[in-house]
Amino acid sequence: MSTQKDVLASVIDLISKKLIDAEKTLTELDSMGDADCGSGIRRGFEAVLNASEEIKGLEVGDILKKVGFTLAYTIGGTSGAMLGTGFIETGKSIGDNREPQPADWIKALNCALGVIKRRGGNTRIEDKTLVDALEPAIAVMQVLYETGQATMLQLLEGAYAAAKEGSDRTIDMVARKGRASYVGERSRGNRDPGSLIIVLIFEAALEIYRRSI
Repeated sequence: MSTQKDVLASVIDLISKKLIDAEKTLTELDSMGDADCGSGIRRGFEAVLNASEEIKGLEVGDILKKVGFTLAYTIGGTSGAMLGTGFIETGKSIGDNREPQPADWIKALNCALGVIKRRGGNTRIEDKTLVDALEPAIAVMQVLYETGQATMLQLLEGAYAAAKEGSDRTIDMVARKGRASYVGERSRGNRDPGSLIIVLIFEAALEIYRRSI
């Protein structure tokens, strides 16, 4: 049976490939901003793939921190800061725990979300950012976990569905954060690229977890 660090390394690998493949879409979605989201994300996750052998030798918390620091150093800008923060803070919360349980993952993701929101200038739902996908995903995981009956697969299925719904809602929002906020109403009708990144992250985690059980 695969250990969590093996599963996580595979998740990171698939996340990287999905986001590299999404470069064109992310660039188009970022047209109201700097239009550099796609190239930055590609650059960051190519660097993560280049570190894959090192990543495979690390424990769970250190894998997440390694990915986070790599993204922060190579992507730059808001995307690098927010994604880097998310992975780093999740890794810090997991710490030395080699086999974190669902409660540990939910706690770690909530910790990361809190720091992301603060670093983004107290970002909230409906600001049209990655938070619109990430916060509902974590909230659904929490609710499902508290039933006492949900499996990890069900938690990930719920998180992915909630992230996708949250991302879909950003299409009709007016951006209140970042460069896209400068164009006001013109930002309506365009999905937030950060929210799509979150969807693809949960999609990759769900796909790999399904294969591992």
